Amino acid sequence: MRIFGVYWMALVSLAAVVSAQPPAAPVIVDSPGVTVLRGLTVREFEAEMQLMTQALGLSCGSCHVRGNFASDGNPRKAIARRMLEMTKTINQQFFPDYKPADGESRLGHVTCFTCHQGLDRPKSAP
Repeated sequence: MRIFGVYWMALVSLAAVVSAQPPAAPVIVDSPGVTVLRGLTVREFEAEMQLMTQALGLSCGSCHVRGNFASDGNPRKAIARRMLEMTKTINQQFFPDYKPADGESRLGHVTCFTCHQGLDRPKSAP
């Protein structure tokens, strides 16, 4: 029973040391395969990808090669990049001071949802 107590004390001490460490800096996505969404943290990058799939009503495999997200083998990925560049330009030109709230896209005021509204093609006027 005494051995268990020694191990327990060591575990508690280790937990105290680990929790006393300052939090790690967020990892910034900076990969040669990422050309438009640069400068985001991994969490922000993943959130943007989720927002895009929701805004377009698609899955990851619609633009990415399954099993190889870095591949440019799917032509829809090039289209997505052009669309991201377009929204980036619109936001820089017309909404330079826009600050997104928590949970909103880091891309700016105009996003994929602005035109697509859950459809794979932009929603047209009635």
